[in-house]
Amino acid sequence: MPDNREKDDFYPTPPEATKAMMARCPWLKFPEEGNGYAIWEPACGEGHMSEVFKEAGLSTYSTDLVDRGYGDTHGVDFLMEQKSFAPWIITNPPYKLANEFVKHAYKLQVENKQGEGFIFLLRLAFLEGQKRYTEIFKDMPPSKVLVHTKRLTLIRGDHEEAWYGSGKTAMAWFVWEIDPFTKEGAQPRIQWL
Repeated sequence: MPDNREKDDFYPTPPEATKAMMARCPWLKFPEEGNGYAIWEPACGEGHMSEVFKEAGLSTYSTDLVDRGYGDTHGVDFLMEQKSFAPWIITNPPYKLANEFVKHAYKLQVENKQGEGFIFLLRLAFLEGQKRYTEIFKDMPPSKVLVHTKRLTLIRGDHEEAWYGSGKTAMAWFVWEIDPFTKEGAQPRIQWL
């Protein structure tokens, strides 16, 4: 069976999805005072999410491993970075690296003095799996899961429009708030967009 996935898992985020998440995360609407960035978008692609953040007045640092003609810096491998560049890391990570992105973002934000959290757009099925539970959810569950009530059409980055096999996908924003006072065993709140 042929692999129909885009080579680098580039599936741009529809702007309406980012706007819906921001409506449920009002703390993102206030840029950080002073120097620095409010958000780091480490898989910025062609800027689909970053542009929504910038339109809302949020200072955004946009990076990507692959140069797609957008971003502040190219050739940045998020998984190799040793420090965070903003209080919030927000992205639609490559699906094949989603587990690694979550674990690395958690590590970076816990070590970041100004780290407030990270928000990832992931398949709703990300909630499943014993291995994922053991490696991620058992010790670092998200504080919120914002479920899209309408499935999103994520078009491959190398296509102009939806094609057979690119259908609609059940997606959710997983919100991890870094809080040193989070109680062990806390369970995420589910909200619908």
